[in-house]
Amino acid sequence: MRSRRERRGVKPVPDLTIDEDHRGQAVNRRRAATRLVGATSLAAARIATAPAGYLLAHRSSDIARHAALLAGLPLPGEVRVVVTPGQAPGVWHLDVASRDRPGLLAAFTGVFVDSGIDVVQGVVATWDDGAALEAFVVNSADAPDPHSLQKALEASLDAPLSSPPVADALVTFDDEASPLYTRGDIVAADRPGLLHALAVAIATAGADVHAARVTTTDGLACDHFDLSDPAGNKLDARLEESIRSAVLAGVNKPWPRPQPGSQRGRRALFGRRRNQIAVTQA
Repeated sequence: MRSRRERRGVKPVPDLTIDEDHRGQAVNRRRAATRLVGATSLAAARIATAPAGYLLAHRSSDIARHAALLAGLPLPGEVRVVVTPGQAPGVWHLDVASRDRPGLLAAFTGVFVDSGIDVVQGVVATWDDGAALEAFVVNSADAPDPHSLQKALEASLDAPLSSPPVADALVTFDDEASPLYTRGDIVAADRPGLLHALAVAIATAGADVHAARVTTTDGLACDHFDLSDPAGNKLDARLEESIRSAVLAGVNKPWPRPQPGSQRGRRALFGRRRNQIAVTQA
């Protein structure tokens, strides 16, 4: 007999990139969050189709809060921001809901750099209808102002992207680590705005980020990205070299963002993507 959720046409999205133990943990997290929002709510539909990697990175109460923020699909160009206190002074949960589009991580991290907000940890997930969630843990002496951030984040969506060179970066790629994506590893001395610089380089080169892990040990940042080309294929040698060049030389000229009517713009806003970006920084 089908469950009520299956009868409503909402089925959890399987994630073949995680092992069985982690898949079971994701199922349990999904069930607990659904109980908090109510099984028949719009938020429950978001939880049912959330990527497993996102579910594993959050507590059920966080997932319920995020799902409520995305219960209704944001309009194109709309950004929703919620700020809640973290578990320590100066630590805040910064949740951002929007439509998915190319360069989203690059645009939003640029706003954080300009606002003096230090990203400690974050997870970004997207849904098939174009919804995107950016859930960050940030350090800031004062609580980030959600109203001013909303305006700045919305403005950043169409602003030109640029980044300084990361001349000391070691950039390598591996096509065998994943059956779906090209793994890109970037090692460089840690510095303010490094994540933004790398995100800009990847976006302007023309690649999509499906997952990322950012760690810093003894002043050395070791950043891992799962990447594809705009069509969802693994990177070719040309695109890999474009990313490497953009990281090492920086991006100083305006990046022509895809228009809503273009092939990449349509796919980013409305296509099936199942993307997830998990960003952690120690």
